[in-house]
Amino acid sequence: MDKYIRRLIADIRESRTKIVPPDMAVWEFADVENEAEVEDLAYVQETIYGKPEPLSVITDIETGYLPVDDVLTPEQKSLLARELEALLNHYNFYADFPVNFPDEKKYKLLRAVWDSERVYVSFGRAEIIFCNFDIKTCPFIGYCDICEEMEKETREGPKADDTDISIEDILPL
Repeated sequence: MDKYIRRLIADIRESRTKIVPPDMAVWEFADVENEAEVEDLAYVQETIYGKPEPLSVITDIETGYLPVDDVLTPEQKSLLARELEALLNHYNFYADFPVNFPDEKKYKLLRAVWDSERVYVSFGRAEIIFCNFDIKTCPFIGYCDICEEMEKETREGPKADDTDISIEDILPL
């Protein structure tokens, strides 16, 4: 399996050398020096003009090339997860994992979305979100507490904090 993993990593790294030209229909009038405009146009490209394709097609790494989770060692999963994340970043996709989430656990989630359809954006970021903020299906239990906090807030209702403003605070005396 190690020989196969080395070959797969070589293919992944080769895919990272490819440059996809920007969609000029979206970008020809953009001021690429203006970061806010680039972000806005990336969003437009993704949501309006973009053509969804599986990540496997965009990256040219077929899902079948990625070994199933249970045949890999933890070290192999970690290595492949880091390589796949770098590959996704090359194509402006960013996987949303908690900071302390182990690489070996990332691999299974990345492989699971490899056939999901996404829109490649020339600039900016296209986020890959794994959590739907439901504690029953959260993939990050023990590494993130956002689902728990949201469930607690739903049960108890919103709590007042120092960002709440009363009408008395803004009316003239």
